[in-house]
Amino acid sequence: MSAVPQRALSVRGQAMVEVALVTPLLLLLLAGAVDIARLALFDTQLASGARAGAQYGSLNLITADNVAGMTAAAIADIPTVTPITVVSSSFCTCTGGGAAVTCTATACSTTHRMLYVKVTVTGTFHALFHLFTNLQTARTKTAILQVGQ
Repeated sequence: MSAVPQRALSVRGQAMVEVALVTPLLLLLLAGAVDIARLALFDTQLASGARAGAQYGSLNLITADNVAGMTAAAIADIPTVTPITVVSSSFCTCTGGGAAVTCTATACSTTHRMLYVKVTVTGTFHALFHLFTNLQTARTKTAILQVGQ
């Protein structure tokens, strides 16, 4: 039976110490990467909900005034994100840009009136790993679409 040389035992022991020292750092980096990926998914879901609400409102002049319908469409698109706040509205501008005007037939005397819907979705992201702080951040996404007239 041959004995293991002392040098081989020393190298194996050194490798175990290195792994023991590096493993916590690698786990910390992995936890941070997981939370960053969750934040990106959360933002994507909020943007998708805002877009769904705006798409519903932009269908025609009737749905553009249906604030409850736009809100319901936004919430239905992201059922896994709760709680969220949805604010839906519509506004008019004159063609060629410019500030918002009242949505009356005579609002734009020399140009055409354009109707838009705006849906803003707000939710609070909660970090999975509270490594250094209790990270909770409010995230807001907005979608604005022109109404089909």
